Amino acid sequence: MKKLFFIAAVALSMSLVACSGSNKDNSTSDSSESAQSVEEIKDGNTYEAKSYTLNYPKDWKETFSTDDILNVKSADEAMVFSINYDAEGPTADQLKEKADFAKRVNTDLYKEVGEPQIIADNFITLRRVTNEGEVELSYTKVFEGTKCIMGAMKSPADKEAKAEKILMGIINSVKLK
Repeated sequence: MKKLFFIAAVALSMSLVACSGSNKDNSTSDSSESAQSVEEIKDGNTYEAKSYTLNYPKDWKETFSTDDILNVKSADEAMVFSINYDAEGPTADQLKEKADFAKRVNTDLYKEVGEPQIIADNFITLRRVTNEGEVELSYTKVFEGTKCIMGAMKSPADKEAKAEKILMGIINSVKLK
C-alpha cells in the first residue's frame, strides 16, 4: 500500500507540473550545472520499460514496476528513486511554469519547497523537504515534443548530495525506445 501511495503522490505532484500555459526561463544555477556533468550509470542494473531503458546502481533493488513506472531502493534502503514515462507531458517550453505551479501546490504539503532548478532547456528539478526531514528531488525531463519522464529521488538529508549525483546518473542513462 505504501508503494502505491508513493507512486500516486509522485505522479500527482509531477503531473501538476503539466497543468498550465507556457513560459521559458533559461536561468541555470551552479549546482544544476555540476549535476548536468554527472556521467550516466554504466556498470549497473538495466531496466527495460515499455517506452524507455535506464541503468541504476548495481546494489539497488527494484521495489515496484509496471509498463513505464519503476521504483528502486538503495541497498541500505535510505534512498528511493521513482520514474514514470508520460507521452503527453509538458513541452520543454512549459517546464519552468509547470515547476513554479508545482512549487505553489506543494508549499502546504512539505516543510520546505525550493525554487525550481533548470538543469537544461528540457530538464528541471524541484527540491522539497518532507515534514519528517527527508529530501525529495522531483524532476521532469522532456525528450521530444511532450514525451517526458518524471519522478523523484527521496533520501535522508545527510545523503542528499549522494542521492542527487545518483539521480543525475540514472537520468543521463535514460533512452527512449
